[in-house]
Amino acid sequence: MTLAPEGPVRRISALVIFCFLFLGLVPSFCSAQVASRWDVFGGFSARRFDSTTIGYKDYSYLYGWNAQGAINITLKFGAVLDLSGNYGSKLDVYNFMIGPQYSWRRDKSRFFVHGLFGKGQVRVNIPNAPPNLGGNNPQQPGRSYFESVGKAFGGGGGFDVDLSPRITVRVFQADFLRNDTFGANQDDFRVSGGLVFHFGHIGHRPKL
Repeated sequence: MTLAPEGPVRRISALVIFCFLFLGLVPSFCSAQVASRWDVFGGFSARRFDSTTIGYKDYSYLYGWNAQGAINITLKFGAVLDLSGNYGSKLDVYNFMIGPQYSWRRDKSRFFVHGLFGKGQVRVNIPNAPPNLGGNNPQQPGRSYFESVGKAFGGGGGFDVDLSPRITVRVFQADFLRNDTFGANQDDFRVSGGLVFHFGHIGHRPKL
């Protein structure tokens, strides 16, 4: 029996823990005193999927979307729901995850790190044979799928810059994600960018 390599997982886990501790200890110079209660993110994502674990010769590079809904419990700590879908010519990969998030806020920007846990879904698309146009009962074109759903976890972080009090640009978000599907572990990397919309507020507004 071949055991899945634990080195990358341990390194990523240690990195996420270090980021949480580091940001928690760093003095909040010029830190913002007000934050939104709810954040909604949507944007583009690219993913390097470890398709060698399901019979491919090399990694697959997939493109799609990433969406998040986050609640800020305090100015620093909150929780995030992370959804993503990435697609290739014969592969669809989805993640449905939730976890804690830590933010380090400046006047017009924010660094954040998070840990994610949930489910991963991988679908391999198998095209049917082309229709028999010369027969009396031509085959209808369609697609069939092999699909697997399993546990997933990961972590990462990113950087946001404010456009206005209600809209922020997510300059980048980078995550390590591990899916357990088709009886194997896929160690993937995902990068995302887009817009964040803010609703409500917490903290103390400065007096004019």
